[in-house]
Amino acid sequence: MSVDREKLNGTGSADTPVAESSAEDIAGAQINLSDFMMTGRELLSRRVSRESRRDNEVRQDLLHQRLFFYSIETFSRNKSGPIAEFSYLVADEDLNELEGRSGRFLMAIPPDMLPDPVCAAAAGISPSEAQRTGLRENEFAEKILSVLPKGAFCRIGWNNVGFTDERLRALLFRTFHEPYLSGRDGFERSRFDLQTFTRTVFTLRPGTIAEPQGKNMLSLSEVAKANGIETVFKPRMMLELMKLFKEKLPKMLSFYMSLRTKAAMSEYLRRQSLKWIQIVTAATWGEKLSAIPAMPLGPITGKGPDSGRWLMLSLAGEPSECILNPSLLEEKAEAQEEEILDTGDSGNDNTASDSGDSEGNGAEAQLPKSYGLEKYGLFLLSPNRCPAVAPIATLSEERAKELGVSAKKAQTNYQTYRKDWGTSISAIKLILKKALTERNRLMKDRFRNLPPEVRLYEGFIPDSDRELEKELHLAEKSSPLEVRDFRFCDERLNGMLLTYIGRNLPETMTDEELAEWKRLCNERVERQLPEFRKRYAEAMQMFGGDNKAMAILKEFDIED
Repeated sequence: MSVDREKLNGTGSADTPVAESSAEDIAGAQINLSDFMMTGRELLSRRVSRESRRDNEVRQDLLHQRLFFYSIETFSRNKSGPIAEFSYLVADEDLNELEGRSGRFLMAIPPDMLPDPVCAAAAGISPSEAQRTGLRENEFAEKILSVLPKGAFCRIGWNNVGFTDERLRALLFRTFHEPYLSGRDGFERSRFDLQTFTRTVFTLRPGTIAEPQGKNMLSLSEVAKANGIETVFKPRMMLELMKLFKEKLPKMLSFYMSLRTKAAMSEYLRRQSLKWIQIVTAATWGEKLSAIPAMPLGPITGKGPDSGRWLMLSLAGEPSECILNPSLLEEKAEAQEEEILDTGDSGNDNTASDSGDSEGNGAEAQLPKSYGLEKYGLFLLSPNRCPAVAPIATLSEERAKELGVSAKKAQTNYQTYRKDWGTSISAIKLILKKALTERNRLMKDRFRNLPPEVRLYEGFIPDSDRELEKELHLAEKSSPLEVRDFRFCDERLNGMLLTYIGRNLPETMTDEELAEWKRLCNERVERQLPEFRKRYAEAMQMFGGDNKAMAILKEFDIED
């Protein structure tokens, strides 16, 4: 039985802390509609001609960085669960692998966690191997940080935006490190999601490379196999795939690589806002090979989790009556308040929605869940999550027809909204304000009863505590008994300290602390047992014909 080993773990969540958000005042502009008839080459020429010399220099610098290909395997579907393996490879900007700059290492399973049988079998890593050769959690985190290139670099992964980075952030947070790999030392560190780019190629330029068929078509292993890439080392798979894209689609790869930073994508959207119809492929949030014509409206301001995200207006299907006639908003809100303000997946813009404006000449594309905004043809785009955006002119007429995208319909909808833009934008701002207000309330309630190690996005760590974290790691090496005496301003960090010591420094615990730690481990394991047994049964059925997986599953001691 064929099992997609890369889709058995979940997807990520919003990547900035929770706080209040506010909608920016979005100004209207007089638009020359003939712009929409421009070709992709003309659009690109105009965009480049308006860029300053400094912008070009910055983009050139971004293209001359070390490339860090990386991958993880996990023992859990939960992003705060144990990571099993980290593998990496470093290449130069010309995609030449650097000698001696690759490797893999395992993490031992913490005593208060049960490995997920399905994830273990899918990863091909046995618990006994992890316990025998794996590093403690704090050593594992430090090892990852030690192999990262120094200075500026770009990390490239497969679903790293929605999966890998979320797990690594959780790991670094609970081991008292800076959770964001972008760093705070002034160096430009970007990321590029190769899976999103591959989806975009399959959507906009089908047939360029061999495409696997079936439910595993977006599995890295399957894409590599279909294109004759024989290595089993995932970072090298990604390197070879990048070489293939560089050969087949050099301009497209260069375009998206140049937009991989939050600043570059935000600037691109700013230049396109209210002027150009864009194609946003579903690669941005899901797996369907579909696309939505949309118009960038403007960024959200404030200090909240949505600050910097762009509000987009879908131009597929029929225009939203509530935007065209704001008086309908209150009437609809009273009748369907819960539905309108449904936050769905709490801000996860990496998952396809099962609701929203999916009309539009047979298009299968659906808007991502964005706190209920999708019900009005609106959605949020995160410029720091490698979104797949391009001028609509880059889509050929034949491919547009296959995807159910109508440039003519998009332009008509644009004209409809722009006819009374003052009314439209007033309605949009009202919808956004209500959605973000309710979102903030729900997110605060969500964090109220969660354990501290999963509350990363509740807020940034104070600068004073960041310095204390550095001192903690110094003390850990020189005077480990002093670690228990650290006290932080952020109560989340204080709440994680016992778990950190128990997992990584148990030999420093007093008899009383050790007894408390064992009690806590037993309590946590007991809570995990029902799900563990369920997943074990699923794994036995799922991997029935896989000898290696079954050998791993035999290591799990299941008692009735």
